[in-house]
Amino acid sequence: MSDQPAGRQASSPPMSPLDDGSPALPESTHRRPSRRILVLATLDTKGDEADFLAERIGGRGHLPWVVDLSLAGTPGRPAQISRDQVAAAAGRSWAELSALPRAEAMKAVAAGASRLIGRMVERGEAHGVIALGGSSGSWMANAIMDGLTSGFPKLLVTTMVRGDGRRDIALMPSVADIAGVNRLLGPILANAAAAICGMAEEAAVPFDPSRPAVALTMYGVTTRGGTLARRLLEQAGCEVIVFHANGDGGAAMEGLIREGVFQGVLDWTTSEITDEVVGGVCTAGPDRLSAAAAAGIPQVVVPGAVDVINISGAIPERFAGRPHHMHTPSLRLIRTSTDESRAVGAWIAERLNRARGPVRVLIPAGGFSAVDAPGGPFWDPAADAAFEEGLRRGLDPGIPVEVLPHHINDEAFARAAAEALLAMGVARRPATPAGIE
Repeated sequence: MSDQPAGRQASSPPMSPLDDGSPALPESTHRRPSRRILVLATLDTKGDEADFLAERIGGRGHLPWVVDLSLAGTPGRPAQISRDQVAAAAGRSWAELSALPRAEAMKAVAAGASRLIGRMVERGEAHGVIALGGSSGSWMANAIMDGLTSGFPKLLVTTMVRGDGRRDIALMPSVADIAGVNRLLGPILANAAAAICGMAEEAAVPFDPSRPAVALTMYGVTTRGGTLARRLLEQAGCEVIVFHANGDGGAAMEGLIREGVFQGVLDWTTSEITDEVVGGVCTAGPDRLSAAAAAGIPQVVVPGAVDVINISGAIPERFAGRPHHMHTPSLRLIRTSTDESRAVGAWIAERLNRARGPVRVLIPAGGFSAVDAPGGPFWDPAADAAFEEGLRRGLDPGIPVEVLPHHINDEAFARAAAEALLAMGVARRPATPAGIE
């Protein structure tokens, strides 16, 4: 660890993130207390730019704490966490790490830095993280930030804007390459420094820990019913966190379930499974519908929008002649066939059979989405029945399946789904019989 400050306006006594205690943060002219903000950069190539960020952060009354992610060369600036410390945290010497193939070295640096940073965050010694980088630096920064909890301030200034929406990592395009502080990059870095300072200054949003957290999936064609179900669960004392079933949303939910965030799941919209099985663009991957099963938490599963295949651009030849609907100017919905619907049902059954906790399936016989309704463009009772057939054929007989004579967006169906989850013991107090406001 260097004895010198990372930025010319920020100074502090040396401290290892693994030692007890930390230096006093600088006095701030702001109303909120000073924060320690981590600056991640490959200092062999991005030293000047990291120094500029550190100066701006220090000038706002906060303490910049630079972490060197260098893979080679000579660092252009000192760091509070050196590349030698990063290598040691990865179980290697710097000489060993630098001799690795580049991709392996990147993984090792990300792993070592993640351990050091994770400990600082756990101990309350870090209050935000900002990184800058090209392809290699951005990959490592993403890997490090991905391990930090949702809500912890994270900002990446990058030449490679490839966000997937599964983590709350704020991305700021650098526009120009990160190679010298100039009239274009300078203001962008200054904005980034101001942004991470503001994020770190903001106090955490208070929440009531006694309220059980429930995950709910929703899509445009299931929003009305999902909103009704959410309000009912909230009236029953639950905190409901909704995920947009667009691929990234479902994947984010699965990850947070694995982290133990939720006490129950109302999987209202399982259309991402259709895209995984059939080949649409909004798939959440093969692990969809697996986290709640493994965690053993209560889950109510609904075939919301499983009638929909999401397609971007022109209709592929294999879907020619199918009913379709323009959901947005760039996203087209294709109706699933009878065979595809049956396959989706079988896929869901296979995942639910692994559940270690209570599971219940509710099927709205009146239609699975806003476009799958009598008179609607996707109304196809035979295909919906094929879904149920595939589900029942593969499902463990101990898992209850209930078919209700409602459309998915009807209040009666939303109430049945919410009450089914509440009956599994999720709520802290009984649901109110009052109507939905």
